[in-house]
Amino acid sequence: MSDQDLQHVFLSYSEENLEFVDALARRLKNDARLSFWFAPWHSVPGVPVQEQMEEALWQAQACAVFVGTGEIEGWQGEQMRVAIQTRVEDEPGYRIIPVLTPGATRPSRRSLPSLLRRYEMVEFQGPDDDQAFNRLLAGILGIPPIQVEGYVEVRVSQEKMSLPPSGVLKQGHALVIGVANYPKVRPLPETVLDDARDLGALLTDPAICGYPPAQVDQLLDVEATSDSIRAALADLAARTGPDDTALVFFSGHGAHAPSGGDTRQYILPYDCDLADLSHTAIRGDEMTRMLREIGAGRLLVLFDSCHSGGAGDPKGLLPQVRLGLSEEYYQGLAQGKGRVVIASSRPDEVSWALPGMNNSLFTHYLLEALRGQCKMLGDGYVRVFDIFRHVADQVPAKADQHPIFKATAMDVDFPVALARRGR
Repeated sequence: MSDQDLQHVFLSYSEENLEFVDALARRLKNDARLSFWFAPWHSVPGVPVQEQMEEALWQAQACAVFVGTGEIEGWQGEQMRVAIQTRVEDEPGYRIIPVLTPGATRPSRRSLPSLLRRYEMVEFQGPDDDQAFNRLLAGILGIPPIQVEGYVEVRVSQEKMSLPPSGVLKQGHALVIGVANYPKVRPLPETVLDDARDLGALLTDPAICGYPPAQVDQLLDVEATSDSIRAALADLAARTGPDDTALVFFSGHGAHAPSGGDTRQYILPYDCDLADLSHTAIRGDEMTRMLREIGAGRLLVLFDSCHSGGAGDPKGLLPQVRLGLSEEYYQGLAQGKGRVVIASSRPDEVSWALPGMNNSLFTHYLLEALRGQCKMLGDGYVRVFDIFRHVADQVPAKADQHPIFKATAMDVDFPVALARRGR
């Protein structure tokens, strides 16, 4: 296996460092164009975690071990030992970088695990510590810090693409679904329908995203029955191929409920009946199958589910079922090369609709990103990580809501739309 085939870095962390590492991962991809393995984004449900970690560590060129106030133990301890073993026994060029997170006191060398003591530590004074970030990049890449800027410039230039001469993203296809006025489920704010309408309008705006209007389908309320959603997904699968980009957006209720000793996940269409979810809702495994049948080489699935009615007033639980979809469900949907899922909130959070905003919080910043109001490479395209970094940075600043990202393959930062005028 050549260096070109290896991931740049494995990110080893404990739960106390999760928020910092998550933000740093976004920056590694957006600012430095590096590839990495980060368990919350890339681990596959149903596969032993230890096997995944060992494979990912072996396929990386370096391992960044994040050191906070707690002990390095549990899975992080196992990861560190595998990394050290790889360095000592298999690959002398393998790099191990201890990283001190913001707010943590620099440990004495004696207090570090013995296998980490020989390596120079990178210290972050804060989340935006550029000097520490550049030193981390230098450690990951195995180059002097003075060469980092030039390396990043080359990476960025290599990933830039030419805009289509026609000014139209001919390979762009989308299915946009919004359900608010459920007849048998507690309704959601009308904002949900505005979200779907505004996204559809933006995607087909020739001055912005540039999707051909005939290739963007929209299902709102009564149009979004279980049968019509299935038919629309089947049509999307039939008309897309490996050179195409497909976007699927769902704004409405997601839920999970016990069934035969297990918990099943459901997308709730307009005509669902809580008393008969198995026949009137779309089960998680069925949704996974339908998405897998979409032949587009690049697929982005966006969920803005479990909405609130207004600031400080999240909607109560639905009777008989629990709102929300699990991270395992989203990860299952993201299986396969070129598949990415971005969801508006964690399973234990609500997706807010705040007063004074025309759209729900997540979709507001999603639309901003698609307009080009986010950090991009500068070639006129908005990419997957451009979108995720923007929503993940902006949404938590307004509410207790944290968008999540799920993918399996590392090469997932594909163009989603044109973003030529950023208005």
